[in-house]
Amino acid sequence: MKFRTKLILSYILIVIVVIFFALFFVNIYLGKQFSEIIIKGGMGEGYLIFVTPKGRLFLHAMKNALIWSGIITILMGTLLALFLSKIVSSPLKEMENFAKRISEGDYTARINVNQEDELGHLEKTLNKMAESLREIENMRKSLVQNVSHDLRTPLTSLKGYIEMVTDPEFTKEEKQKAIKVIKLEIERMESMLEELSRLSAIDSKHYELKHEKINLTEAVKDAVELMEINAKSRNLKVNFVYNGDIFIVGDKERIKEIAINLMSNAIKFTEKGEITISVKKEKGYAIFSVKDTGSGIKEEDIPKIFDRFFREERSRSKVNSAEKGGLGVGLTIVKELVEAMNGTISVKSKVGKGSEFIVKFPLAK
Repeated sequence: MKFRTKLILSYILIVIVVIFFALFFVNIYLGKQFSEIIIKGGMGEGYLIFVTPKGRLFLHAMKNALIWSGIITILMGTLLALFLSKIVSSPLKEMENFAKRISEGDYTARINVNQEDELGHLEKTLNKMAESLREIENMRKSLVQNVSHDLRTPLTSLKGYIEMVTDPEFTKEEKQKAIKVIKLEIERMESMLEELSRLSAIDSKHYELKHEKINLTEAVKDAVELMEINAKSRNLKVNFVYNGDIFIVGDKERIKEIAINLMSNAIKFTEKGEITISVKKEKGYAIFSVKDTGSGIKEEDIPKIFDRFFREERSRSKVNSAEKGGLGVGLTIVKELVEAMNGTISVKSKVGKGSEFIVKFPLAK
């Protein structure tokens, strides 16, 4: 039985019960009044009303009036039940269609929210759920696409170089070169798996994060020293600008990880010029930034730059295929770590002029 049918029947049942009890209690009341009139009223006017034929006609007319009023009430109640049930069941029917579309994989399905009651709040919640499912589905597709694309190249290389190593026609030097390439491609695939592992740990909050007073300048300096060699190998100048020690509450190793990720990203997309890393204080905050003179980011892509598996196609003709690797989760991990330490991260960028990633942490008290 449909919900609307149950609703209509419940309305009709309520009306019938009300009429039944109305007739029952009216009958008891009239009987009581009759007894009191007969006993106490004697042979007066009250007695004549109930005993004469006119009195009996009056009682009969009253009963008929009650019966007809009951029938009319049932009809009106049924019409009202049809109208009200349509109003109540219409959102539920829409939710049913919505759920069916979602179950079939259509995550663009939405419910038209036009009321502010409990059903309206439920509709808004379901729409938010659909939006979340759509984002998850898009991330899943991006992950599959990125992994399949990024694994295809190294696997093809590995296949070719393994055949080369086993072919006796190639020289020892050529085989050693092939083994070196095989090692690099394996390391590249390991790096991708490590990215996924780190993202999974961050999503599940299964990662160690200390909250202690640390020297931000010192942590960033350690990262600069580690990445400076990579920058110089690309003929990029590295500037480290700071003004004394600046203390925040956080995890030193995670700060270094954030700095290394941002600097690695800057080196990857900067073909010539320089990279400037700065640490300073400003209005109760410690500001750490990484600025490059690279290809920049398209304005429409800036809001999506921290999304999982998002990889912007920047102008990077001189960036080799190995450096293009990665699943597009580096900046996602950076953002998660920054926010876990009560910080914020933002980006400024212009195509052809470079980008600047700005991280802010509250100063340690």
